[in-house]
Amino acid sequence: MNILTRYLAREFSQNFLLSLAGFSTLYLIVEFFERINAFLYNKATLPMMAAYFLNKIPSILFQVAPASVLLAAIVTLGLMSRHNEILAMKAGGISLWRTSFPILGVVVIIYFILLGINELILPATNQNVRTIYDLIIYRKMPVAAFKQSQIWIHSHQAIYNIQLYRPERDILEGITLYRFDPNFQLRERVDARSARWKEGHWIFSEASVTQFARDGFPVRKKYSEIILSLPETPGDFRLAEKDPHEMNYRELRNYVGKIERDGYDASKYRCAMHARISFPFISLIMAFLGIPIALRKERGGGIARAVGFSIPISFLCWWIFSFSLELGKAQALPSFLAAWLSNFIFALVGVYLFLSIRH
Repeated sequence: MNILTRYLAREFSQNFLLSLAGFSTLYLIVEFFERINAFLYNKATLPMMAAYFLNKIPSILFQVAPASVLLAAIVTLGLMSRHNEILAMKAGGISLWRTSFPILGVVVIIYFILLGINELILPATNQNVRTIYDLIIYRKMPVAAFKQSQIWIHSHQAIYNIQLYRPERDILEGITLYRFDPNFQLRERVDARSARWKEGHWIFSEASVTQFARDGFPVRKKYSEIILSLPETPGDFRLAEKDPHEMNYRELRNYVGKIERDGYDASKYRCAMHARISFPFISLIMAFLGIPIALRKERGGGIARAVGFSIPISFLCWWIFSFSLELGKAQALPSFLAAWLSNFIFALVGVYLFLSIRH
């Protein structure tokens, strides 16, 4: 590693860490003022609020990392161009491709760090954030467990086993309900293909109901559709739903495989699975985009110009990424394409800008 490579890598790394700290602080301040009224209204304790925001930090760092990479690339090369360092490197026969390699090398390391955070840290901290928030706002302790790619809920004299919950439509899929008497003796089992919430009741489809009498044999009846009055509402199941952000890539892959083998639609979780890889990759795209933006002028701009470029570009990339994911969840786009569409678009823009600058 020569002196120039170390110099470029060091300058970019310093600017990246400063950008990451700045964006994260701004994000955390906005999050604080957005949540503080609800926390104070529900009389949240200081340790609970501190735990919420501490667990929120890894997610914030992960989300602002691509914007930080873009800002750091524009600032690093923009200031070097402004101080004629780029011109001196050109005069010394050093190409812009060679100038870009140290920055891209650091970004590759950042990419693998983000993958590790996404796989090992974020699922646990995201789950902690939701648990603390539900406890503060809804005063509800967790009553559900997510084991072996299924949701298990222990309720009042009942246990629910759910394959998949769709909160946007209030539909439970692949449900088994065990109902007990006050002595916790099994008195009824309900198996159904699905259950939907309508007018204050749960309507079970393709259901079989097995009654367990104390003296006698179990009696089973099948129904194409049956209405059951249960104390649980969609809100209770929404609290128990396993959020894709609380699962790592391996868990998502296993879960997608299981529910698709059982015949259920897994578009939501399949998109999240592909996004586990595609979102950290945005950092590489942002670096490849920021380098030509910084070098389009012989004398680059300052930090204000860099911020002016990085914020709208990062927001546009995030918007396209989120929008395409929603299209994937709605099955309007294949899951893989939905997760990678924004990367493809901005990679093409980056290539065009790189080829258009003077080398």
